[in-house]
Amino acid sequence: MQWQVVQAKNEEHTLQLNGVFIYSKYRPKEDALRWINAEFNSVAKSYVLIGLGLGYHLKALVSQSKNKPVTVYYFDKQEYELFLAHNTDLWWEQENIHIVHEFSQTELHDNVQILLPNVWIKGIGQSHPLFSILEMIKINQLSFKRDSSKMEENFYCNTILDDDIIQVKKQRIIGCIVAAGPSLDETIRWLKKYQHQVDIYVVGAALKKLLKNGIIPKGAILSDANDETILQFQDLNFDGELYYLCTANYKSVKLHGSKRYILFQQGYKLAEREAEKRNAPLIETGGSVGTTTFSLLEYLGYETVVLFGQDLGFSGNHTHATDSTSGRNASNSTFLRNIKANDGSDIHTTAMFQVFWYWYNQKMEKTKVKVFNTAIKGAKIKNVPLISEEEFVQLIKK
Repeated sequence: MQWQVVQAKNEEHTLQLNGVFIYSKYRPKEDALRWINAEFNSVAKSYVLIGLGLGYHLKALVSQSKNKPVTVYYFDKQEYELFLAHNTDLWWEQENIHIVHEFSQTELHDNVQILLPNVWIKGIGQSHPLFSILEMIKINQLSFKRDSSKMEENFYCNTILDDDIIQVKKQRIIGCIVAAGPSLDETIRWLKKYQHQVDIYVVGAALKKLLKNGIIPKGAILSDANDETILQFQDLNFDGELYYLCTANYKSVKLHGSKRYILFQQGYKLAEREAEKRNAPLIETGGSVGTTTFSLLEYLGYETVVLFGQDLGFSGNHTHATDSTSGRNASNSTFLRNIKANDGSDIHTTAMFQVFWYWYNQKMEKTKVKVFNTAIKGAKIKNVPLISEEEFVQLIKK
């Protein structure tokens, strides 16, 4: 990692990491204070700041935190030495301030606010071992910030519907998760042939495609808060089950006239409180409707799960299957990355897909579910073997 201290336009010191400015080139201290003021959550019990740098974000955070615990993470020894060299007055030697190079579980409890300036992700670069984790945190934070008011509105509208909660039971039959990745164009015929021998759960974006092909899923899953999902459930003759997050778009939920189950997600305070009241389980979402569906099937007791259209990557320009209610084209190749596919080739992925791919890799290390993938040109997920149609049939026979 290449660190460089340079002079800003106002003659304060500013910092570059691998050629990326961590602070403003004009007024670095003022810029850091403005960022902290915009992000600061006063009701948090403690704070974790990613990136020590010259200490500008830390000093601004300490001024706001009112002696609550503040932990700041630094990336390497040179960064820490730069901080010490530029903060000789020792203002940071306080009982509530902890400067660390690794985290413990006590620092990452439920009511902690993680503060992560986006420039640190750009600065460390994709080759850094923490890049995927930090990018995942940042994408989830931005998504929550964008949708928080809509999620709260949906929560109150959905929780008065008095829909059922899920119950766990052992499932001997195979569960299939159908997402809207481009491989579904090829593998949908498997589902059509064997739909009566498996339980099919489909994300909303692929529901119309299944119905158009004469495939009736056992359940559809809805997790998104926004009105765009209305198109997924309009004008449908679908009487299967709907499983929806309590924060999912309430207008879309109401369009489904058959059996519905409400799901409560980990990490969302309103959901956790409501789940406790109803004695309902908490579902790990992973950030997408596909990862939410996996957590659902895991909780429902499926021992074997087969992924359809959960590509998390794509060759060419098509990010989704035809007839799905998601956009199909990669809009800007500048933001694409390469990732290994199940057949060993290189395919494209996006920052968002990579976050979901990272979640699956982590999940597959601890789940007891046997998981298989049908997407030849989909991203390779750890511990998830690719299977052919013949192998899929053999799974069913077993």
